[in-house]
Amino acid sequence: MQYSHGLKIHTFGCNEQKMTEKQLKTRQQAFALSVCTIVFVAVYKFCTWYASSLDNVPSFAFDFERSIPFLPLSIIPYMAGGLFFGLVFFFCKDKYQIKILAWRMLFVIIVAGIFFVTVPLKFSFEKPPVSSTFLGLPFSFLKDFDSPFNQSPSLHITFSFVFWTVFKDVPKWRFFFLIMLIMVGISTLTTFQHHFIDVVTGAILAHLSFILIPYRKNNPEHYRIHIANYYFLACWVLVFFSLLIFKFFGMEGLLILFPAVILLIIGFYHQKIKGTAAIQKLKMVVVRSSR
Repeated sequence: MQYSHGLKIHTFGCNEQKMTEKQLKTRQQAFALSVCTIVFVAVYKFCTWYASSLDNVPSFAFDFERSIPFLPLSIIPYMAGGLFFGLVFFFCKDKYQIKILAWRMLFVIIVAGIFFVTVPLKFSFEKPPVSSTFLGLPFSFLKDFDSPFNQSPSLHITFSFVFWTVFKDVPKWRFFFLIMLIMVGISTLTTFQHHFIDVVTGAILAHLSFILIPYRKNNPEHYRIHIANYYFLACWVLVFFSLLIFKFFGMEGLLILFPAVILLIIGFYHQKIKGTAAIQKLKMVVVRSSR
């Protein structure tokens, strides 16, 4: 009986410790979310105010974008991006992942803000009226909060890539989050909130944050992902220049898409390399750097 009683006390102590650790983690998640939210709102509002004060804000669109349909229903995944902004912190596994996520979020927000001010752009297509009252409400909200400015890079696109670095580690919901984040990306175009160039620059900014703020790059399992991000970044940069050349000089610019696709394939290959291969590559890098 005494042994059993002691065991109960010990078990209670362990449960109490686990609760304390869980509460600490929740506080860290809430703090990181609060800081990122405050910075995002401050930067976004300031950039909107600045752009709206200018006499002339240009637009940048491709001719093929005229073929992109306006889909009112896509406002649902577009607005879901804001929900994911709040949820992603609470799916982080530990303090380190929370820290990396927060630093990446702050980095992309600030860098995007710099571009919103130094290279201001606005959406140029006229948005068709929405007949549905249910769908009209979120569009009315967008009109008040999400102005036609703050275009490139698209933070919806950038955030989607950043969110995936956390959501991909949630086994039960991985596929759901993948589909939803893809829909968020598509909705930036079909809600007539962004032009195509904003999508590309948003992807560039996201992968730049992955490289400058890596997640456990010295761990063999994550080192291969870190290397893959260099290929992904190079791919998006080539897509960017390909589209610019296409717009100003013609079809020749699309030829650059071929090496971009090759870099994309190489990046996916590095992501899928087995851990043993990643370890060998890491050892080679360490040996070379020590010489």
